Amino acid sequence: MKIKITKKALVQAVMVGIGTVAILLIGVSQKKGIGQAYQSVSVNGKIIAYTAKSTDVKEVLRTARRGLAAENDERLCMDYEWETGTERKLFTTLLSDDELKDTLKGILKETEIHDKERVYTVAIEDYRANFSSLSEVQEFLNRVKASADEADAFGAKVYQQKDSHISGILKAVLTERDLDESETSEENGNVVVPETTLADEISSGVNAAVAYALEYAVANPADGSYKTGVLDMEFVETVEVYENYVNPDELSNLEEEVIEVTKEKESNKIYVVESGDCLSVIALDHDTTVSSIVALNHLTNADAIREGQELIIAVPEPDLKIRVTMGEVYEEDYMADPIIIENDSWYTTKEVVHEEGTTGHRERNDVVVYENGVEISREMIHENVMEESKAAVIERGTIIPPTYIKPIAGGRFTSGFGRRWGRMHKGVDWACPVGTTVYASCGGTVIQASYSGGYGNNVVISHPDGRLTRYAHNSKLLVHVGQVVKQGEPIALSGNTGRSTGPHVHFEIYINGAAVNPLKYISN
Repeated sequence: MKIKITKKALVQAVMVGIGTVAILLIGVSQKKGIGQAYQSVSVNGKIIAYTAKSTDVKEVLRTARRGLAAENDERLCMDYEWETGTERKLFTTLLSDDELKDTLKGILKETEIHDKERVYTVAIEDYRANFSSLSEVQEFLNRVKASADEADAFGAKVYQQKDSHISGILKAVLTERDLDESETSEENGNVVVPETTLADEISSGVNAAVAYALEYAVANPADGSYKTGVLDMEFVETVEVYENYVNPDELSNLEEEVIEVTKEKESNKIYVVESGDCLSVIALDHDTTVSSIVALNHLTNADAIREGQELIIAVPEPDLKIRVTMGEVYEEDYMADPIIIENDSWYTTKEVVHEEGTTGHRERNDVVVYENGVEISREMIHENVMEESKAAVIERGTIIPPTYIKPIAGGRFTSGFGRRWGRMHKGVDWACPVGTTVYASCGGTVIQASYSGGYGNNVVISHPDGRLTRYAHNSKLLVHVGQVVKQGEPIALSGNTGRSTGPHVHFEIYINGAAVNPLKYISN
């Protein structure tokens, strides 16, 4: 069968083919969307253009920002969010990179914030303050340190932190004015900082100048060149400064911020209880009250603390503290460190003075570190002995003495040591049910385990330090004479035998043959 194609039909087919090719060429050249995937570009939630999938929108956006910045004398402050999406609509016009850049420049210019001010924000942990210039930041910090620096020998400087991974974050430090008179400044809206590593060389504690003084003192003990006056001054907390944009009403008042950053505010610290501590001394050392410590730590009473326990202490501190290192010279009486002769057969509680020491007199030069006027360390670097001290000679034991524990778990304290009913009560009593386990208060050898008049069934133990302990009124004895027992080992069951008004444990400690108050010697 023959198909007859008219000239008109042939022309139409050719035209359709040419149109299809044209559309394909336009699509291939990324001028129109013909079903292929392309990107939508949105600014602040509104689609502002479409572009090819291959376009790096982020880089085009950066180029647009740089172009705007080059057209402005001042830094730009813009408030916008952008995102891209995937589209496949037909016959959508796609912008080239240059066309997208020009479109973005126009959009970004509209987002420029004109009612906010560029400031320098001072950050000290949670504290923030906004100042209009770096010179005002320096003035603020100089006012803060003024009370600690009457001679105005140190000044605040702002530096770019060496090797900082965060661009635009500056660090404020205190330096001696005659060490570096170059000031941080601003030129054409840009921060200009001196090239220096000083901010990194200054660290907490004894600084380089003080370390030099210590080294020199050791190397030259006879030299009279003492270190006096202010040797160093620094901020205790890290002070950072960065550029920011804020509303005009968020600018800080310099005088008010000086008061705010230096006034004391309560902040919680952790204190670890040491041997011999009591709450009254802890409270005094930390400028707080016993009742505050008790309340913060939910203690039952002021005596309810133990060695190693962590206490929350509310300490009044300002946001920014000043650490000052001083050189001080003064005279004092002193005692030379004693000469210790160790005796491995004595307990550490025993010592004998073979030769008395004598008091000497000297002039000394100390390096003293203060934080907000409170001394935190002191070290002597020079001394001039005017009258030498003679060291004492002391023989001292090295064996740690045994400890004593409460002989029962629980029980109700009913009677203490001392005069009772017209006669001496030589021990302490705890009321408890018959059959309660009685434990050895300290390790030793049983020297009595029998019925003994008013004591009833009682146990007496001799201990390595020469002391004796007695456990009376028991219902049953679990040990025998000559038996060696360890601390905490069961030795009897409580009862009501002998002269007793009810079931209880009677406990005594003897030192050199005399009864003493057991509560002064037991550790729990």
